[in-house]
Amino acid sequence: MEISVNGLKGLNEVAKGLANGHAITDPSYKHINDKLEVITQYLLQEIENKQHTIAEQRHEIERLKQEINQRSGMVADLEKQLSQCAEHTEGHRQLINKLLNDIGHLQKDVDWYKRTFEKRSIWGVLKDKLFKKKSP
Repeated sequence: MEISVNGLKGLNEVAKGLANGHAITDPSYKHINDKLEVITQYLLQEIENKQHTIAEQRHEIERLKQEINQRSGMVADLEKQLSQCAEHTEGHRQLINKLLNDIGHLQKDVDWYKRTFEKRSIWGVLKDKLFKKKSP
């Protein structure tokens, strides 16, 4: 009786001795041996397929790890850019507030000039200036 294990074939002397040498010639033993050989071949094929699947999955895992590393680097760069944009935005916000304050002050100056030079006569302005100088 030939038995195949991991692709190696050999005679099973124990089985041959138990059947008094009739195991090789008896049709029922031959049928059982054929079925066992078919099962062994099926299992070996399944092992080979599983090993192939495992190798493919390992390659896929490595590819995905590389992709994760690349995307992690991209995320870090984007976070850095985001923080820089936030800093620029804060700087711009402060500048806008300063300019709005400056506009407010300039608007007050314009209103004062309008009140002073457009609504009052030149004699009234001179009178205010002269009396202010004499008061202190």
